[in-house]
Amino acid sequence: MDNNQRGCFAEQLFAVECLKRGIIVSYPIIDSSPYDCIADKENKLYKIQVKYSGKGYLNHRKTVQCNWHLSYTKQDVDYFAVYVEMFKGFFIFPNNGIQKCIRVSPTNANSKYFNNFDFM
Repeated sequence: MDNNQRGCFAEQLFAVECLKRGIIVSYPIIDSSPYDCIADKENKLYKIQVKYSGKGYLNHRKTVQCNWHLSYTKQDVDYFAVYVEMFKGFFIFPNNGIQKCIRVSPTNANSKYFNNFDFM
């Protein structure tokens, strides 16, 4: 798969995981939207930017560094959902407005975001 296909795969996988949990997912009609989908939980809407990371471990601590090129304002995106192939799951965390990367692991401080579909 190329980068675009991996991103599309992550978006669809995120939608499936949301639907399993009773969260409705909608997509913008245009692909230039700053968010990839809207998650609707209990009549509250959240703008989600979905990312894919297929990279291996960064170090012996089984940490993966996830990077993206753009920064997203808090008005553009509420949450990031980063699918990490190595861990077969999503790290779902709030947008702080300046973030362009996150270091994730099942054992570091960001482990609280792993498959955190109760993010809303």
